[in-house]
Amino acid sequence: MHAGRDGLLAAGILGVACLVLRLDFISCVSQPIYGTVNMSVTLYTSGSIPIKEIMWRKKKDKVVEWDEEFLKPRAYPPFVDRVHLDVTSGNLTIFNLTSSDEEDYEVELSSITDTKFTLYVIEPLPFPTLNCTVTAENITVRCRIPETYSSHRNLIKYSWNCFSEQCQNSTNSSEVSIKRESDLSQEIQCIISNPLSKQASSLVLATCVPDNSRHSFAIIAAVLFVAILAVFVLLYRRDFLKRGGERDRTEKEAINDRNSDPRRRLHPAP
Repeated sequence: MHAGRDGLLAAGILGVACLVLRLDFISCVSQPIYGTVNMSVTLYTSGSIPIKEIMWRKKKDKVVEWDEEFLKPRAYPPFVDRVHLDVTSGNLTIFNLTSSDEEDYEVELSSITDTKFTLYVIEPLPFPTLNCTVTAENITVRCRIPETYSSHRNLIKYSWNCFSEQCQNSTNSSEVSIKRESDLSQEIQCIISNPLSKQASSLVLATCVPDNSRHSFAIIAAVLFVAILAVFVLLYRRDFLKRGGERDRTEKEAINDRNSDPRRRLHPAP
């Protein structure tokens, strides 16, 4: 009998000391909650017992409190006009989040149940930028986040979307290498994400190849065309001159023949 009572007491102490999550189970690890700057977030309690009084704290500072004697919850700076307390469940909603709201929060429900949260306030994700380098065999595409973005970069994950199996093998990597012999007309996309949102940027692999390489075939074709045209003109000119020379020789031979004919000398043309 004593062992059973002692077990219940120990369980009750554990319930106070640890976290009671939204799904009504006990955890000794602070529950992470994520919110976006200028947006709202709700911290959910277990709501497993009748509530007669509620006290929310940020660290040791009061956020909002309520008990049966209050007509409405009382909020404290800097949360005045920025919070909503559900007195039935104990859930707390914070509006117009700022980075200064990021902290550990704790709620006391009827002075019995303690629920703790760690709130992370994150700036909206920017679009990533893509750049690439080229070697004799590979094209390496790198996905970069602007240096001016400093909001919980450790929470950001990378993924890739492209035709190559190499993209699928680049789990949470900020760069990927593609064989240069691949179809360069294909598009490659980098997706960055955090627990709240995602952004993506893409490029066509052909844009990674330097201009002089991209246009080399066109330049070679133009040079070949000019060379062929020059040869054609040269051959045509030589053939034209050859035929002209033969015609001149033929005419001279005909004149010489007429001049050497004795009959034409005896009977000159009138």
